[in-house]
Parts: sequence; structure tokens; C-alpha cells
Amino acid sequence: MIKRLLIIASLTGLGHLTTLLSLKYIAKYIQNDTIALIGEIDSLTLLIVAIIAFGLQLSSTRDIALLENWKTELIEAQSARVTLSIILIVVGLSGYIYTKNYVFFFAPIIALNADYALYGRGMPIMGAFVSLIRVLIPSIVLVIASVYFTNNIVFLFVTSIVFSYFITGLLVSFTLKVNYFVRPKFKSLKKYLGNIDIGIASFSMFFIGIGIINVVSYFNDDEAIAIAYIALKFYMIFKGVRRIIVQTFFKELMEDSVSLKVDSFAMVAGLVFFNTLLFYPNAIISLLFSERYSSYTTTFIILGLAGFLSSFTTSSGTRLLLQKQDKAYSWNLIIAALLTVISGILFSVFMKHNPAYISISVLIGEITLSILNIKSLNEKNFITDRMKHLLPLGLLTIIFIGSKYLLGPQLYSYFFALSVYGISVLIYFKLKES
Repeated sequence: MIKRLLIIASLTGLGHLTTLLSLKYIAKYIQNDTIALIGEIDSLTLLIVAIIAFGLQLSSTRDIALLENWKTELIEAQSARVTLSIILIVVGLSGYIYTKNYVFFFAPIIALNADYALYGRGMPIMGAFVSLIRVLIPSIVLVIASVYFTNNIVFLFVTSIVFSYFITGLLVSFTLKVNYFVRPKFKSLKKYLGNIDIGIASFSMFFIGIGIINVVSYFNDDEAIAIAYIALKFYMIFKGVRRIIVQTFFKELMEDSVSLKVDSFAMVAGLVFFNTLLFYPNAIISLLFSERYSSYTTTFIILGLAGFLSSFTTSSGTRLLLQKQDKAYSWNLIIAALLTVISGILFSVFMKHNPAYISISVLIGEITLSILNIKSLNEKNFITDRMKHLLPLGLLTIIFIGSKYLLGPQLYSYFFALSVYGISVLIYFKLKES
């Protein structure tokens, strides 16, 4: 189990490193107005992904994992996705109002990528590899364009996103031995109607994270949006780590023991993420991004807290789906997303141009979702079982505190603490298994 997770973590980690590298370069070389536009385009691309997925992706992944005739399910799902993506092209015509909306013209290429089926078929390593390629190409392009093609960086970024989805879509179809191109059929849209609750939930999930940029960009200046985008992009890397942990054990999450182990792994990630930003904010932010972002440490620390608190319930959403509690799963996400958006708007209207309040809105959403999921699962020992893991794992974080005060808040102190903590955690899990 740990070996499989380490392989996937390595592939995912490489993708995250290139993302961080691209963020560092744009933070260093690109003006805030352009970073804000890149952030809006990135967020808009993810919005298209969320619309096309709209519940169908989650339910199809589940069915592909459970059904013998999974290829039929995949073809039907892909047909529905492509049909909806063609409809979305019309949205691109609104580009004369908001020029970034031309991204909608590329919706069919996004829809043809069926990487979700890899996880349903129990191929998480291949899924992680495909995700790596999809992240790697735009990240490398941003790095190169930040230095040599600053005037064309937005165009090159959009082109790289489209190309990465096209290449990975072909790779997935070859791996699964299915056709890449699927005929659109309007009647296939009925599949979305059958999953409308999950669809709204999946769409809502998008806003408890980088999707909030699409809302608050109307109320804040470019500097606040640029800072929030960089911070949220970093936060989404952490959420991506959690997602990979869940996808790695997707088919086994019906077992309570596996669910607990997944949440324990996620808590380790959450503790590292939070302690990194809490005790070494200036060193890490300067290393990963730029010194000019060091004055916005509060924005990053709040997101670190959001990541830590939400790590307790990492497996909860998937378990609700596997238990066929679609309605509870959906409403929990909808309520959490609404609170995120409403608080984000209120903070932006009354406390404008402060990216920290954008982070607080995400924190509110994450806490709400965790509480609601725990309540919906209604598992007697859910909290106590996880607390038994959290206490020793949490006590080990004293390593970060000790290292900071003995060696100082420098990078070598942080990496020493991280190494010692990592070794300690591995020993802890080995002892638990023995």
C-alpha cells in the first residue's frame, strides 16, 4: 500500500515542483495585472472542467470501477461530456465582453480527456502520470515565457493548456484501448440529469479553492487577485496531494480501516503543510515565490490552517458516494460552497483588496464541509479513531518548533526538521502495522 502511494506521490510531486517553479518565475518576472489574468484563465479552465464533469465524472468513475461492461459506460459518459462541451462553445461568444472567455472554445478538447476512467479501472499510477504531463507542459511554458516571451505569455499559456489536454487525452484512450473521438449525442445529456445532485456538488466544490477567484476578481484590484491566485495555487497543490491519496485507494475505501489510513496519510500532509507556513513562512514564500510576497504571510498561513483542518475528513466525501449517499454528499458541498462564495463577496465588498480575507472564505468553506460530512457519515468512532492518530503525529510536529528556535527560521533549519519528521512518521506507521 505504502509502495504504491510512494510511486504516485513521486509522480505527483514532480508535477507540483514544476507548478511551484512556474509560480516562482511569474511571481518574479511578471506584473500583477498579467498574473491576475493568468489566474483568471487558469481558474476559468478549471471551471470548464467542473461544468463538464458535473456529477457525471464521479458517478461514471464509480460505475467503471464496479461494472463488467465498463467500456460501454465510458463511451456513454464521454458522449455526454463532448455534447455538453459543444454547447459550452456558445459561451465563448461572450468573449467580446470578457476576452478570457475564448477559453470556452476549447471545451471539447477538455471533454475528450477521460483520465477519470483510469482511477475507476484501478490504474492510479497511470492516472498520476497523465496528470503529471497535463501539469508539466503549461508549467514549463510559463517558466520559459516568463523569461523570454513576456509579451506573449498569456497566449502561450492558453495554447499549452489546450495542447496538454489533447496529448493526455490520446494517451488515456491508448491505455484503455478505447476510441479517443466520441460522437456527440443530445440524448446522452440525460446522463447529466440522472446525476444532477452530484453535478451541482461537483460544480460547488470548485469554488472551495481557486474557483473563488472567478467571483472575487470583480471586487478586488489586480494585486489582491495576483496574491490570492499564487496562494490558492499553492493550496491547490496540497489539495491535489490529498486527492491523489484518495484516488490511490478509491476502490478500497468502503473498508473502515483503509479510510482511516487514508485520513492518517492526509493528516501527515496537512500537518506538514500547516507547520511549514506557520513556522517558516518568510523562508518558504521567498524560496517558492518572491520576497515581495513575504508581506502577505497571513494569506498563506490561513490556507495552511484550512488544509490541516480539512485533512481529518479527506476520505469522507468518497465514502459518502460509495455508500450511495449522493444527496448528503451533494448538499454538504453546496452549503459549504455557498458559504465560501457569500463570505468571499462580503469580505471583498467591505474589506477590499486584502487577499487574506479571500483565504478566510476558503477556510470557512473547508470547515463547514468537514463538519457536514462527519455528520452525514454518522460513524460512531469517526473522530476518536482519527484523534488516536492525530495526537502522536501532532506531537511529532514539535520537531518543527524545536528546529526553528534552536537553528533559526532559515531554510536549512526547515529541511532538517522536515527530514526528521518524515523519518519519524515512517517509523510510526511501521510500528502501527507491526
